Amino acid sequence: MTSAATKINPVALPELEQFFDDATYRVELAESMQRQIDLKLGTRLNIFKVFEPDENKLSDILADLLDPKGSHGQGDLFLKGIFQELNLDQSDYPAEDVVVQREAPTYQILAHRRRIDVLVQADALLAIENKVDSVEQPDQVKDYLEHLSQCTKGGTIRSVLIYLTPNGENPKSISSSDLEGRKKSKELYCWSYQVEIRAWLEACRRACEADKVRHFLSDFIAYIESDLKREPKSNEQPPTNEH
Repeated sequence: MTSAATKINPVALPELEQFFDDATYRVELAESMQRQIDLKLGTRLNIFKVFEPDENKLSDILADLLDPKGSHGQGDLFLKGIFQELNLDQSDYPAEDVVVQREAPTYQILAHRRRIDVLVQADALLAIENKVDSVEQPDQVKDYLEHLSQCTKGGTIRSVLIYLTPNGENPKSISSSDLEGRKKSKELYCWSYQVEIRAWLEACRRACEADKVRHFLSDFIAYIESDLKREPKSNEQPPTNEH
């Protein structure tokens, strides 16, 4: 037996039909307008969406951007930008002398033979360990910090390691007390794609002179916003901005 509460009011049916007709019309109108916009501007085309770069390819992109001799043709724009974010001096170092390596071997440590994702040798020694979906290997970041320390021991340049993840997670191989000390001494930065890398790319995009490179950076930023978000692990504290 149908209760009175579940009966459909016949008077409301025409209003309901009109509501769905209006909604359908608005959706079709919006789709038509989007097609016209895409015809002129191609707003939905994103090279990153087409090729879906993995962790290694993202490291290749970062290395090329940081190389003053990279394919972007913008000289040391990107390197100076990231050095400014890290408060490192890059004003007087000749761009032609900068060396950028992918999979740089950690020859200064004996415990493990590892390879750093991106290593930049300039007025400072900058290393980037890029972790998108892979996990840190046992003692990996600890070993990298030891290697960098040995490389700059007795010299006048600083070494910095950026531990890069989608949400700025902390490495597991460093104890809590040591982690805070490393951050305070500016040896280690835990950066996220969502905050620090996005801000760096945005600043460089504004300063970039080549339209093609600006479009590439816009695609990269959009890809970060849409595809490089990860939920923080339950035992992780929310990341903080470490500028």
